[in-house]
Amino acid sequence: MEIKLIIILIIGIASGFIGAIAGAGGLISISFLLFLGIPPQITLATNKFGGMGLSIGALFKFIKEKKIIWRYAILLSFFGILGSLFGSYILINIDLAFLQKLIGILLIVLAPTIFFKRSFGLEEKQVSRQREIFGCLLYFFVAIIASFFGGLGFITISIVIFFFGLSIIRANATELFSYSIFSLSAVIIFALHGLIDYKIGIALFFGMLLGGYLGAHLAIKKGNQWVKLVFSVVIIIAAIKILLS
Repeated sequence: MEIKLIIILIIGIASGFIGAIAGAGGLISISFLLFLGIPPQITLATNKFGGMGLSIGALFKFIKEKKIIWRYAILLSFFGILGSLFGSYILINIDLAFLQKLIGILLIVLAPTIFFKRSFGLEEKQVSRQREIFGCLLYFFVAIIASFFGGLGFITISIVIFFFGLSIIRANATELFSYSIFSLSAVIIFALHGLIDYKIGIALFFGMLLGGYLGAHLAIKKGNQWVKLVFSVVIIIAAIKILLS
């Protein structure tokens, strides 16, 4: 069991590292937990608990470097919490296969903008109020699924870039704050329903804590161009995995 927890700790570091850079670390940790034979609902809830470590580690660095746009962070947190309340109910009561397909479709819709618009995520721009409102509504929808199905940060980051005009690093930092808030509300609900394996979750938490800090540090050091490259690669891998799973 000790060796198993050490491996989970290492997986947590890798997951947190990728998550802080490109927002898809949950795809690594969730896949590994399912490979260990942990039931899907327990896997998703435990991964969400571990993901709080990523949030703390990465946010510590992003706040220190002043990368968060607080006006958007608070706004998105509100819609994220609403989404997480619906999402927590879905995890407890509804099959997840259909929702996975919806995520795959959303990736296909977002992909052309990410890959073919060179300025995407590299420069900041002013956006209209109508665009921000639509972005909030779309963020709410994705937060419903992201509240339990980890590894979807690359989608929420894309929404923040496209609808709120932020660079990829600021979008990641700003969205991560919102993610942390609505994830906490989801974790509380999962805990009340006994869905979290705390022994595994604690190992995952500390791994993601370290990985999240290191990933945020490297992202800031390398800059938007490098982060976008990693982001693009992660999206390709994630789209294939989600659509084929």
